[in-house]
Amino acid sequence: MSKRKNKQKETDRKLRVKSWLEKHKEDLKAAKTMLDAHRYLWCAFICQQAIEKYLKAGYVKKYHRIPPYVHKLERLCEELKLSVPQDLLKAMVDIDKYYVSARYPAYKESVSILRRQKAFTIKLKRF
Repeated sequence: MSKRKNKQKETDRKLRVKSWLEKHKEDLKAAKTMLDAHRYLWCAFICQQAIEKYLKAGYVKKYHRIPPYVHKLERLCEELKLSVPQDLLKAMVDIDKYYVSARYPAYKESVSILRRQKAFTIKLKRF
């Protein structure tokens, strides 16, 4: 492969990483807005999306390819071969539930407001 093509591929990869990270930052701002508005389910949903986008940026940076079409944070960490502390892994599993409950209203009933508040409080403190 020519140097020019290699340079173009590297530029494309950097742009994809940058795009994922910009979306991540935008989601964090939206999550804060939802938190301030006491829209807890949507705040948790957007927090999950922000984490997912951050991990996918890492995937593109590490593997130089499109990330898998996966939404589970734990699975993305496995794909990235990350060593994640147990408490953080548990928080990711918990926040994934809010992604599901926002997308599938019937599931929402099984997630209490108190647990939602705890999940995104943990999330916002970490970022």
